[in-house]
Amino acid sequence: MKRALEVERTLQPVVELKEQGAAYGYSVRAPRSKGVIPPSSYRDSGFATLPDCLRDVAKALGGDFKRIYIRLEGHCVGERDIVELRDAPDAVAEALKAACLEADAAVRPVGDAASKD
Repeated sequence: MKRALEVERTLQPVVELKEQGAAYGYSVRAPRSKGVIPPSSYRDSGFATLPDCLRDVAKALGGDFKRIYIRLEGHCVGERDIVELRDAPDAVAEALKAACLEADAAVRPVGDAASKD
């Protein structure tokens, strides 16, 4: 049991979600320490909606991990329990989209101010 807890503490996947035309896809990375970004270890795509994509993430990772970090369209949008993705993908998708919009808004004024000078 101790070994399983150690593995989960040192290895928490980062799931990168992206809109790909009219569909969604994701990739999974498993960084072992801050600053080291390995290549993705798994990819899947072709999901009609973001909730469909989140359901697949839960199915793919739920047996091994309880929590994951999530990036949406290049923005860090938080950490989520796998069970949330499985049981309430619509609500999670809305929350992730809102966090992504907030991140966009936080970045945009800096760029706008720089371009006006």
